[in-house]
Amino acid sequence: MLDFLTDGLRAALRNVNGNAVYELRVRAGKPVVVNYGGRYTYLGAAGVTDKRGAALVAALADVEEIVFRASNYSVYSVTEQMRQGFITGACGERIGLAGSYVYESGEAFTVREITSLNIRVPHEVRGCADAVYRACFSEGAASALILSPPGRGKTTILRELERLLAAGAGRNVLISDERGEIGASAAYAADTGEADVIRFARKKDALTAAVRAMRPDIIVTDELVSSEELAAVSMCIRGGVEVLASAHLRDIGALCASPVFAPFVREKLFTYYIVLRADGVGVVDGIYGADLSPAAGKVC
Repeated sequence: MLDFLTDGLRAALRNVNGNAVYELRVRAGKPVVVNYGGRYTYLGAAGVTDKRGAALVAALADVEEIVFRASNYSVYSVTEQMRQGFITGACGERIGLAGSYVYESGEAFTVREITSLNIRVPHEVRGCADAVYRACFSEGAASALILSPPGRGKTTILRELERLLAAGAGRNVLISDERGEIGASAAYAADTGEADVIRFARKKDALTAAVRAMRPDIIVTDELVSSEELAAVSMCIRGGVEVLASAHLRDIGALCASPVFAPFVREKLFTYYIVLRADGVGVVDGIYGADLSPAAGKVC
């Protein structure tokens, strides 16, 4: 995990509890910021610190070296990821990129002169989704959407639910892993069970191919953002394939107000909506049914 970091950053992280590191923000010429246990602070040579003057300061060369290492020494090989604004590390770490976008034929071609990185560290937290699994999936596969603002633990819970759903041979689970974060490479310790994984494909393409060729009972995917993606999900569900997904939405009110999601809410596309608390990490605030009423006995 995080093997692509510079030697100085890796040495500093040896002085902290790795399970509490959720994000690293590495900006050229700026102090290194760490999300440690849900709180943003600085990272110094001796570990976390509230003192800005004690923080490590990243150079532009450090940013470039991290990108180079994370791309396995071939930036060209991750061009498709970079045009979407990220690179995925070997263990599922998502590295967000900020810099100068280059356009070709009206579409983003790549990111150059990268000056800032947001490195999100995946976590395997066994047991964090047990209550949700019992509430929503103990009687069989169902379609569900996990809601929360960014960084509140959606992917961690999604990954753990996938592991529970794929345990054993009785259910065919397929992961549409557009960013390589859910069913990461073998280098990552998370056990994806008996699931099939389609990596780095656009959701529409992955879902269409999955339904036609892999006969899944349930598809697991992350971060729905567009009407096109929701339409592909709707096609799967109408065809008898359940979908477990997530979305950057604060709460049920934001879900209903979203021009992208509202038509599919009216369609009662998902059986459950699982809302995480905005002021915690991985804490379930409530579970709602297809009609958006609190699911009786389902709040955990």
